[in-house]
This record gives sequence, structure tokens and C-alpha cells, in this order.
Amino acid sequence: MTPRQAIFTGLILLILSFQVLVLAVLAFFPYLPDLGLANLNSSLYTFLAPLSTVFLLGLLYAWLIKLGTREARHNSWRFERFIQFLSEPFRRLISSVKTRSLSDSAKTFKILSRPRLLLAISLATSLLLAFVPYRPDLNPTGSLVGIDSPLYVTWINQMLARPIPQALQYSFVEGLDGSRPLLLVILYAIASLGVSPTRIIEYLPTILAPLLALSTYIFARFGQGSKGLAGLTALFTPFSFYLTVGLWGGYYANMLALIFVFLFLTLLLTFSRSPTAPKYGLMLALSVAIFLTHPWTWILITIVSLVFAISLYKETRRLVYIQSIIGIIATGVVLDLVKSWVFATRSVGVDVAGTFQSAGIAQLSNFWPNLVDALLYTHGGLIADWLILGLGLLAAFALRYKDPFERLLILWTAVASIPFLVLDSYHQARIVYDLPIPVLMSVAMLYFFPHIGARTRQPGIVIALVLVTVASYALQGILLL
Repeated sequence: MTPRQAIFTGLILLILSFQVLVLAVLAFFPYLPDLGLANLNSSLYTFLAPLSTVFLLGLLYAWLIKLGTREARHNSWRFERFIQFLSEPFRRLISSVKTRSLSDSAKTFKILSRPRLLLAISLATSLLLAFVPYRPDLNPTGSLVGIDSPLYVTWINQMLARPIPQALQYSFVEGLDGSRPLLLVILYAIASLGVSPTRIIEYLPTILAPLLALSTYIFARFGQGSKGLAGLTALFTPFSFYLTVGLWGGYYANMLALIFVFLFLTLLLTFSRSPTAPKYGLMLALSVAIFLTHPWTWILITIVSLVFAISLYKETRRLVYIQSIIGIIATGVVLDLVKSWVFATRSVGVDVAGTFQSAGIAQLSNFWPNLVDALLYTHGGLIADWLILGLGLLAAFALRYKDPFERLLILWTAVASIPFLVLDSYHQARIVYDLPIPVLMSVAMLYFFPHIGARTRQPGIVIALVLVTVASYALQGILLL
């Protein structure tokens, strides 16, 4: 090991030791003395939080920057030489990113050689983190955590007070204007067995969080094919803001919708390789489930799927991809019209149109204040994690359009970036919540960190450092709920 490698390795180990101590203090709170470590870590995160605004913009609009840069380099030799000059110090890193595949990069980390073990750790961690807000020593009264949690209890109680037909009608009409019927029906069915609605909502995150980690694992494992990527993605899922923001807001319908989304997009990728009727049937069923669980998420994902299908058609000239997605969209539109006609409720289309009608030039002129508010103040500032969004930014610039899996991630962020410009801060934050953040974090780690880890002769400690750091962020955010 060279002196430079020794210094770099020592620095990494020093920071890792600090983060491990912080994580231990948080994990055993309030029984382990803090000595100011957790407060110092929190202060550092707060100090660096404003960086998240720049990182998020880069993440969302990397596709536009890459497209504009490519056109400028093609049309101007001076710009081409300027870019070459700027990229010269990073020549080895850029060459490594361009030539490596995600599967090959995963093999350089021994820590990723046992993906099933990583999945098991992820499931256990998800369960424990979701249980933390209801620990008897931290929450002796058993108070519900999450803005929407009491509303779910009210909705379930209202359904229990009615006969079954009227209870089902209530889920399509009154429970959040009938936009979340599937989850309400499931929770009502469980409550009908004699389980307390309050108890159901208390334990609901402990079911959704592991399922969300499992769904991201399936998406990476069967959508991309890399077991190492799948294991790392599953590990990052409970440490991203899927769980922290989900618990803060009680966004259980959104969490369930994301589970369906990752399964739907897994099928979309496998369908793109070999279209079959059974795969399409499952895709259609999952699309309906997403629509009946969280319509806004359904709109985003179906548009992403349509753009992805169009890109496949341009390559293969096979209409089956576009026809399949059009069929899925048409089914959702018909279902929306039928639901609004039968139950006399506002349709999703009207709801979306109303939201964008209040957006437009006024919100566009307030884009920067909205962005700051969305990250630093909405949802308690839990989204303003500079490390998570910074990794997402790296991934956005490393993703390659030629690979279908990576293309889907590019289109996911690109489609989300368009309405992001004209929405208010709350809806901007909800768009960020629907991004594939754990997958992007894993992609960044596998593309960039083999090059960084090579300087330590122990690349696994770099992954360990990031995992422990984001774990500390997640646990501290949950303890503050």
C-alpha cells in the first residue's frame, strides 16, 4: 500500500468509525450517552442540506444537460475541446464508467457477493426501523405517527359502522375522495376480523417497509439481472426517504403504490425482452392496482412506460410495445370514468387538470423558492439529504441510454422533471418521493466507487461508510418523528 493509499484508507476508516459510533448512539437511544456525536452529525447534515437543492436539480435535469452538451459538442469544435479540457483530470474515472457494466462492477465488492443475505438484512432493517416510532419506551402512550395516520383510522371506523356494500361504496366515495379504495378495502377486511383500526395502522409500516425493499430487489434482480445490484438496492431502500417521509406523512397508499410500481416495471422490462400474454396480464393487473391505490403515481408511471415503449418501437419497429401500454392507459381511463360515473366522484383527470390549472407561469416564476421549501421545510426537511441526492446526481450522469434498464431510469427522472417545473412545493416533494432513489444510489456506487475504492485496497469499506451514514440519517429522522 502506497503512502497515499494509506492516508486515504485511514481517513475513510476514521469517518466510518465516527458514523458507527453515531449509529450506535441512535440505535440505543436513550440508553447510551451521546457525548455530542449525534448532535454533531445532525449539525453537519443541516449545514450541508442546502446542497441538496443543487443535487436534485442535477438529478432531475441531467438528461437535458447531457442532450444539450452532446448537440453542442457535435456542432462546435471549440466546445468539444473545452469539454475535453475540463474532463482531462477525470479521464480514468470517465473511462471506467463508460466501459464497466453494473454486473461487472458489483463483482469488485465482496460485500455484494451474497445478495440473499443482503436482502435478509434489508428486510430485518426495514422491519426494525418501521417499529422504532412505536417502541414502548419511546412512545409509551402508543400515539399514532404520521399526518395521515389518524385519517386512516377514521376511514376504517366509518367503514366498520356500515354494512359491507355501503362500506365498499364508502371506500370509493368518501375516503380521501375515493382515490385510495384498494388500500382502504384491504385494511377494512383486516379490521373486520376484529383487529383494532389503530393497531392496524400502527403495524402497517412494518409490513409495507419490508415489501418495498423486496420489490426494489426484484426490480434490480430481474429487470437488470445483477444480483449484486439487487442486494445493494434492497439495502439502500429502508435508508432512503421512502420510509422516513412515508412515516412522517403516513403516506401508506403511496408506499403500497411504489411496491406495485417496481413489480410493474420489472414486468415491463421482461416484457420488452420477450412479450407474452401472461406477462401482459400481470402488468395490466398491477396497473389497475396502482391506479386504485395512488392515481398520481399511476399517471407518472404510465407516462414513463409509454415513452419507454416508444423508444423500443424506434429500435425494433414492433408496435406491440406501444399497443400494450396504450391498452393499459385506456383501461385506467375507462376505470376512472366508470368509477366517477357510478359513485359520482371527481375523476382523476379532473383532479390533475385542476392541479395544473393552479400551476403554470406563476409557479414557474417561484420555482426556486418552491424548490427550497420542498426540500428544506416540507416533510420536516427529511428529503434534503445531500448524500442521497448527491449519489442520485452521479447516477443520473452515468446512466446509459443503450441499456434498457438504465434507459427506464433515465426516462423515469426525465418525465418527472417536466411537471416539477410548474408545481408548488408540496407536489414537488411528492414527485421526488416517487423517484427510484434507492436504485440510483446503487447505480452510483457501482459505477463510481470501484475507482474510488481502488485507492484504499479495500473498496468494501467505502460502501460500508455510505451505508452506515445513510442509516444514521434514516434512524435520526425516524427518532425525530
